Amino acid sequence: MTPLEHPKRIGLVGTGSVGCGWAAIYLARGYDVIACDPSADAEQRTRAFIANSWDALRRIGFATQDRMPGDRLAFVANAAAVTAASDFVQENAPENLAVKQRIYAEIEEAAPITLVIGSSTGGIPPTQLHAQMRHPERLVVCHPFNPPHLVPLIEIIGGEKTAPEVVDWALNFFTALGKKPIRVDKEVTAFLANRLQFALLREAVHCVAEGIASPQAIENAMRYGLGPRWAVMGPLTTLTLAGGEGGMPHVLKMAPELQKWMDACGAPAMTSPDVQQKLIAAAEQITAGRSLPDWIAWRNERLVDLLRAVGPRAEQN
Repeated sequence: MTPLEHPKRIGLVGTGSVGCGWAAIYLARGYDVIACDPSADAEQRTRAFIANSWDALRRIGFATQDRMPGDRLAFVANAAAVTAASDFVQENAPENLAVKQRIYAEIEEAAPITLVIGSSTGGIPPTQLHAQMRHPERLVVCHPFNPPHLVPLIEIIGGEKTAPEVVDWALNFFTALGKKPIRVDKEVTAFLANRLQFALLREAVHCVAEGIASPQAIENAMRYGLGPRWAVMGPLTTLTLAGGEGGMPHVLKMAPELQKWMDACGAPAMTSPDVQQKLIAAAEQITAGRSLPDWIAWRNERLVDLLRAVGPRAEQN
């Protein structure tokens, strides 16, 4: 294997919502970005996204220049051209295994062993992703969270044939980028953070489907109850501190009752037409007639405010 070095030019294959976020953060951190995307308006859309995101990136300390350095972003024809001009390639294709594997074949044809390939997949195991590669040791999952230019977390997952030094390199690289990478030690469906997220989403859907509370009450329970705590500490710390000075041993004295709470959680069928209709109605109540672009802008502004207070540059751990 060629020794791993710190890249100077980042290649992006795919500039949808995830790829645009990657492009924004890489430009903000001083990298040259070479991208490709089959959409006819990809370059215009990507540049507009980055320009609109630049103030937020400045406010959270990632961008130091007053304006987006547009001359450091270039679009080329395909993944092979991206690979030929890059030191590290990030694949952001749709969640379709066959599509991703075709991209890896194109990348390997252009540069079989000279660079790391990162995948932004949200749930396809890396062992499946690299199953047809000639050099699978170079592929590692680097899964961001939406919106990727703001949310700090990156999940790093290696497959059965991913070289351990590639996983270590990815952890170090994204730490240096200013993100908060975590290593997921075992390949499981949906990785780690999505499993935690969907445990909560499953119960929220159950509460909607069963009429346990209004959609707004469900939102408020999270925003004003769980959310403030979880913004500063995770669920295991929360559970430990629930025991006061007795900590986790004291909490576990209540294990029989807590088990009843866990067992009472629902298992709604997301494929059920009735559940889907209730979720659509709930979304209409929550959005209250405002457009989704307005809500996305509101979300991003609130995330910036939160990250300035408790983000990776302000925390103690």
